[in-house]
Amino acid sequence: YCLIILSNLGEVFPSEVSLPLVLNETSLMQTTLRNMTSKQIKVLAPMTDRNKLNAMKFLNMLCMYSNISKPMLLPLLSCRMVRLSMEYGFCDDSIVGLATAGVSVAYFTDDIQLVSHIGKVSESLIEESPKKHVLRSRLCRELVTVLKMITE
Repeated sequence: YCLIILSNLGEVFPSEVSLPLVLNETSLMQTTLRNMTSKQIKVLAPMTDRNKLNAMKFLNMLCMYSNISKPMLLPLLSCRMVRLSMEYGFCDDSIVGLATAGVSVAYFTDDIQLVSHIGKVSESLIEESPKKHVLRSRLCRELVTVLKMITE
């Protein structure tokens, strides 16, 4: 049902998610994320499109659940959040999308340098957000997951 709601908001996802699709999406996103800076994100206009704002909120919630129930969907969701932010503007959910894209890179690649870079950019954005405590709380689980992966 979640993907149907996103489809109604203009964000269509495949009904079946395969490893090759996820690896391709992650690979494409690595290039975008590698060159991304907090300064670049801060100058984005605010997101004003109501459908896109609602899609971002829904994607944010879905990322939390897919991380546990359907991890292969996570890169598709988080990468879409990054793309929506770059195309339609910045919102608080953009930070979640970026940080979660970093988690996806950690899950599906061995590019620890990029994961670290995304983490630093995300942390910088969180620190400047008036909702930094909420964002920290929301992203804490993802950070713990990545730290476990790196230290094991």
